[in-house]
Amino acid sequence: MTQDPGAAAPTCPRHPDRVSYVRCQRCGRPACPECQRPAAVGIQCVDCVREAKATARPMVNRLGFVSAMGTPVVTYTLVGLNVLAYLYGTFVMGAQTWQDAWGLWTGVGPVEAAMYSNVGTEWYRWVSSGFVHFNLLHIAMNMLVLVQFGTQLEPILGRLRFLGLYMASLLGGSLAAVLISPEIALHGGASGAIFGLITGYAVVLAKLKLDYRSLLTTAGIWLAIGFLPGMNISWQGHLGGAVVGALTMLAMLRWVDRKPA
Repeated sequence: MTQDPGAAAPTCPRHPDRVSYVRCQRCGRPACPECQRPAAVGIQCVDCVREAKATARPMVNRLGFVSAMGTPVVTYTLVGLNVLAYLYGTFVMGAQTWQDAWGLWTGVGPVEAAMYSNVGTEWYRWVSSGFVHFNLLHIAMNMLVLVQFGTQLEPILGRLRFLGLYMASLLGGSLAAVLISPEIALHGGASGAIFGLITGYAVVLAKLKLDYRSLLTTAGIWLAIGFLPGMNISWQGHLGGAVVGALTMLAMLRWVDRKPA
């Protein structure tokens, strides 16, 4: 078959100045090398690839959640915020000033709040305390565990549900610290939220009928360490985060189970 010498050469619709004899397998239009995307058979143009992504049905996993594909951006954002807070507090505000201003003071009444200038009971401390760490080892351990469990849970739950689980656990840890701690103390760290991720992950494993006992054993050991004298660990925050994390995950699973198909 010979080409009609009078016919115009096919050009890319997105780049009319470029001649292309390669056509999209989906729409049949010419596509220049810049607009070609590999497909299962042949190539597709960028417009068809974009349209296919827009109309594709979301991927629902075995738990009934819409999976979050790609980079776990919420996990890495939380790590970044914790690191930035540590650097800002340590090198700009001064470590002690920062910890006093952002941390959650427990066992504090109106008299104590009026007596000490660095003691506060503002509402924002329930959240800001979750981004306060007292030394480099403290933040390094917490961020390591956050990455470990965040990169597992975020794709399963989806980004908004994962963030909801994290924040609910953080607030649960703050609540327990305020309600249970009998003496004046400064509470801080992401460990309450992280314990919530751990117990939430254990609930996921149980739902999938996978072994979750070793995970709970590890969490129990870390929780027990907080009771040892001289450790200066807020076991109240750990306990509150763990309980709220498990309850939040159970609520999410129940809500998904009750959704109409």
